[in-house]
Amino acid sequence: MIAMALVAGAPSDPEPTLSHGAILLLWLVKTLGWTALVVWFLNRTYAGKAPSPVLDGLQWASLIPLIIDFYLLNIKTYLVFLPGVSLFPTLIEIVGISLYILYFILLLTSYWWVLYKKGLSESSLRENLEFRVRLILPFLVLYLILAVLGDFLGAIPSNEFQELLKKPLGELASSVFCLILILVFMPPIVRMIWGCVPFPEGPLRNLIEDFLKRTNVSCKEILIWPVSGGRSCTAAVLGVVPGFRYILFTPCLVKHLLPQEIEAVLSHEVAHLRHRHLLWYIFFLSTFAVTAYRLFDPIETWLISRRLFLEILTHANHWPSALIAFLAILPMGILLVLYFRFLMGYFMRNFERQADLSVFESQGHPWNLINALEKIAILAGDIRNQPNWHHFSIAERVNFLDEVALRPIVRDKYEKKLLLNKGLFIGIASLLIIIPSLMPIQSWKNSANNNLTQLYIKQLTSNGEQRPELYVIMGQIFAQKKEYANAVNAYKQALDLAPENPDILNNIAWIYATSDDPEFQKPKEALMLASMAANLKPAGYILDTLAESFFINGYVEKAIATEEEALKKDPSKTDYYRAQLERFKKAGGMSHGIHFDKKQGKNRTN
Repeated sequence: MIAMALVAGAPSDPEPTLSHGAILLLWLVKTLGWTALVVWFLNRTYAGKAPSPVLDGLQWASLIPLIIDFYLLNIKTYLVFLPGVSLFPTLIEIVGISLYILYFILLLTSYWWVLYKKGLSESSLRENLEFRVRLILPFLVLYLILAVLGDFLGAIPSNEFQELLKKPLGELASSVFCLILILVFMPPIVRMIWGCVPFPEGPLRNLIEDFLKRTNVSCKEILIWPVSGGRSCTAAVLGVVPGFRYILFTPCLVKHLLPQEIEAVLSHEVAHLRHRHLLWYIFFLSTFAVTAYRLFDPIETWLISRRLFLEILTHANHWPSALIAFLAILPMGILLVLYFRFLMGYFMRNFERQADLSVFESQGHPWNLINALEKIAILAGDIRNQPNWHHFSIAERVNFLDEVALRPIVRDKYEKKLLLNKGLFIGIASLLIIIPSLMPIQSWKNSANNNLTQLYIKQLTSNGEQRPELYVIMGQIFAQKKEYANAVNAYKQALDLAPENPDILNNIAWIYATSDDPEFQKPKEALMLASMAANLKPAGYILDTLAESFFINGYVEKAIATEEEALKKDPSKTDYYRAQLERFKKAGGMSHGIHFDKKQGKNRTN
């Protein structure tokens, strides 16, 4: 997921800066140098250690050359010109993910070579690579199918259809369709690529079938999962839909476990179905997607509406585009790690523990499952105390089963705690999805648009663009925010470039006439500027400013007469001008020569 995010968020330039031969040479030098560095590091640090943590580290390390490719070598610029990218844009992402897999294979090869040189490798390089690649290949094939399907839908030449896809209902329908494809076609794809074969007929298969009948669990087939090396002792349930569901056992498990121990392992796998853990995993994935979809735009809008963030953007404008793109994608990478590794990992570990507890129902005691776990720990290379982000260590699982056997109340407390945490997750997720509807997003959008406009104008003016309309827009933005000092300064800069522009004169006069800040309440200057603007352009909105200026200077009769003239000039704003007249007449009848209450400041450009 992180690799996909890195590839999707990478920048691309309009034109390559280096030739294809030069970029290929740099890529080869980088890849060979990186591989040599990894071999040296593994040889000094990781040789002989438990393989699982090392492989986990290699997966993370494989991201580093990918980052170099897309954020230093800017390889995406060259991929844009690949044949077929215009028809299938996700081809770039597919190439990027393929590069990530290539780096992972290179690191796996390096690790195997270090072990081989020290006489610690128990299987051939081909067996190691075949097993690892087969593990991830089904997911890549499915991603490729979905990506091509998405590109195909996006290429349909129908504006109505494309608009429908962009609407929430269209996005929901396409997501549900993709989910159905995954649930239906993923298990057969996995079965084919993993090379699974039917479980042989005999007493052991009969035992498995009898157990499935007793627990009312149906599946399409019971399979042997031929894992190379013989050290992977595991079982799995593959698929949610009964007609596309498989029960998998590795040869190691079948060979070394007693029938009653295999039944205990099977009860664990069946419990995943009974507790709907696979559906929960789909729910976690969907919740992440929906929550990110709901919160991304509001958070982005809120950030852009903040002045501090705008200043950061202004400074970041001079940074390299690759650095900006990497910093932009970094929060998503952190969020993926936090959500899947920690939050979803917590539930995955506890779902495994909940599945372990099912042995008390199927066999009445945990001893067969404990024996199976202890054997698996030895056969897999003494991994009893080795934890995993999605599994408790075997030692922890055995200790918990022992504790529940001695004190059954522990199980009840555990089940209640897990149920409470699931409810808490649903509650928080629901709140996060609902919150955007309660946020003042429109207000943030207005501020964000103003900030972006302001940033754009600053960029233009810093590049030598000296157009009065740019400063007028800046003045209007500041005036709306009641930042009168900045507004007047921007208008005066515009006035220097266009001394006889009536709209600029009018805008400054309006601030001086209506400002709620005593520092900018300047009646005489307002009247002078408004008179100059009206002489140049006697439009309705400018005459209204002149009337307001007369009014705050105490010339009520002139204000009324000028407002009546504005009403004649601009009948489209009759209601506004009549309200002004009513205010003037009411105030004129009460007192004379007094400065009356002023209105809120607003823009006066027509």
